[in-house]
Amino acid sequence: MEKLIHKLRNMLYHSCNILDLAMALMVLLAILVASFSLGHSFLIFWNNRYAEASFLVFVGHVFTILIGIEFLKMLCQPSEDTVLEVLIFLVARHMIIEQTTVMENFITIVSIALLFAIKKYISLSVKKDSSTIFSNNSKLHTLFSSSSENQSDALEEEDTSISTDK
Repeated sequence: MEKLIHKLRNMLYHSCNILDLAMALMVLLAILVASFSLGHSFLIFWNNRYAEASFLVFVGHVFTILIGIEFLKMLCQPSEDTVLEVLIFLVARHMIIEQTTVMENFITIVSIALLFAIKKYISLSVKKDSSTIFSNNSKLHTLFSSSSENQSDALEEEDTSISTDK
């Protein structure tokens, strides 16, 4: 029974990877469609280039595509760096595109500074072939891996006890 549960968990895990890939392909398709529609947005900007808000609307479209690209990178190679890059783009887009107050701008600047500090001091080194969100060298990986290693050791002990019982 335990082996069946273990195999079922592995099958579900692999199906999640397939779903991740399917979602990445959908995001790629959406990025391509949005990139082609950028030409239309540029023409609208060009025709209204003397209007005050036309440039911000165009830059908003560009930022949306850039955020989509960063999100796609995060889906394909999840790491703390790609997550932080997506967050930095999102916060920067909010500050540049939206009409914000001085206090909101200050909070945005502080949040970008915090994101860069997190990127510098927490994410030390990211392996390019890593399929986990935390690299083996990061401080966050050591925090979360100790509990997961204990769980995997317990699963191995269960598998060993099941095989010796038979």
